[in-house]
Amino acid sequence: MKIAIVDDNEDDRKRLQEEITKICDNKSRKDFEITEFFSGEDFINLIEKNENKKYFDIVFLDIYMNGITGIETAKKLRETDNQSKIIFITTSNEFASESYEVKAYDYLIKPFSKERILKTMERISEDEKNNKKILDLPDGQIIPIDSLLYTTFSGHYVTIYLIDGNKIQLRCTQKNFEACIQEHKELIQCFKGIVVNITKVDGLEEDRFKLINKEYVPISRRKYAEVKKSYTDYLIERLRQGEDI
Repeated sequence: MKIAIVDDNEDDRKRLQEEITKICDNKSRKDFEITEFFSGEDFINLIEKNENKKYFDIVFLDIYMNGITGIETAKKLRETDNQSKIIFITTSNEFASESYEVKAYDYLIKPFSKERILKTMERISEDEKNNKKILDLPDGQIIPIDSLLYTTFSGHYVTIYLIDGNKIQLRCTQKNFEACIQEHKELIQCFKGIVVNITKVDGLEEDRFKLINKEYVPISRRKYAEVKKSYTDYLIERLRQGEDI
């Protein structure tokens, strides 16, 4: 989960960063990354350089800033990104009508409390779960499906390999782990003890998947037809939605 804090007040940025970090740590959420910006211009410069349509999952955006305002920054962001959750941080709600134009997710009125920040983050987490984008692990940890590349099982431990190069290891039977992932169709078992996220596959070869990070995971002969069909169905669905493959 990539989070941006855009505020020209350093104290407010630091406080918000510290509170979000505490919340994520308490939730055993290790996938978050927070980037601070001191102006709307600074934030937009990064967005315009990014080739992907969505760079940040959550954008905390101060309305009153020197230079371009938070509302102007949000409008610029929405030119390329309609998915990021924009949360305005401000001293008043006089721009409430403008916030509807940019599909604002929430408001934090300064000085915001720890309880109010927690409420916002819990609401985001609940929305993610409802959209089935979050994987609840048996040990209580939660990770976004989009951050997962593949998993392996050995010696009573499941190892989850993440797209950022990190990995999570938990003591768990393969059967219990498979029960956790059964509702996520993008996670398929391609080999004994190996589960792959087909949304992170860059190509299908004769006996293996090539992943977007240039790694390979094997496909068993017994499962090849089933795995190939799952991957083909996924590609067809992407084409139906107008995505490039």
